Amino acid sequence: MQAHELLLDGTRNARAFGTPAWLVRSANLDRLSPAGAEALRAAGVSVVVDLREPIERAAAAAPPVHGLPVVHVPLYRLPDGPPRAGSLEGIAELLLDERMPELASAVAAVADAAGGALVHCAVGKDRTGLVVALTLLVAGASRAQVVADYARSGAAVGEERAAEVMRELAALGLDAAAHAAAMRLHLASPAAAMEHTVDRIEAAGGAERLLLDAGLGAERLALLRAKANAWARA
Repeated sequence: MQAHELLLDGTRNARAFGTPAWLVRSANLDRLSPAGAEALRAAGVSVVVDLREPIERAAAAAPPVHGLPVVHVPLYRLPDGPPRAGSLEGIAELLLDERMPELASAVAAVADAAGGALVHCAVGKDRTGLVVALTLLVAGASRAQVVADYARSGAAVGEERAAEVMRELAALGLDAAAHAAAMRLHLASPAAAMEHTVDRIEAAGGAERLLLDAGLGAERLALLRAKANAWARA
């Protein structure tokens, strides 16, 4: 189960599973062009799942041009927006330990989509990566496939955001170790980080158990598997 790159003018880090797509991941769509919106619809996307906090969405200059229904599922539920420092592993643990209902809601939106669902956060790396990982695991993807997909994101976001991230972190007064961890948090997607996350998921009983306990429902798990299987047979 491997995604192919999807060219969407006005965003980055976009990959699609299937043609037509049952699942797409990307960075935010705030600057999506009309051509990008047309490509999104042509890929089969029928709903957008936005994982950002309200403060992040409010910073957008204008509503997205794609015209598709949007399901808002803020994962962090923090008034000041996403954490600016910390480790990739620690933040994934926080979400798995304390935000499983929100993660299950995001996965449910993918299952409920009439066509494909596009999942995004700000840059399409970590929040998106966790929702996509849970979705892929219950849909039948292997651990190696999930890890490999996550590891593709760093190259798509790193260089473009490096200067911006360094400016943001300069104001925090972090020591060298914390600064290095924060740079990794914002810019990298190492396979080791997703390996750690999948270890946590497996230690908790697996993606299916976590999502069922968070209220997803067996019927939605079946829908996800049916979507992935239909793509595999196409």
